[in-house]
Amino acid sequence: MIDPNRSYEQESIARAMCAGCNKQLAQDEIYACAECVNEWLVYRDPHSDMTGDKDG
Repeated sequence: MIDPNRSYEQESIARAMCAGCNKQLAQDEIYACAECVNEWLVYRDPHSDMTGDKDG
């Protein structure tokens, strides 16, 4: 959690941009905005995760 007394940390997070659409992130977002995360969850490829026995 961010210490509220460290304004430089809050400012650097406030300048962070979404990895998907480059919008400014909200304070509770770290890597991507909520809209992009929701889109990625809907359109994810179920076959990209190869975890079967044949895959090693």
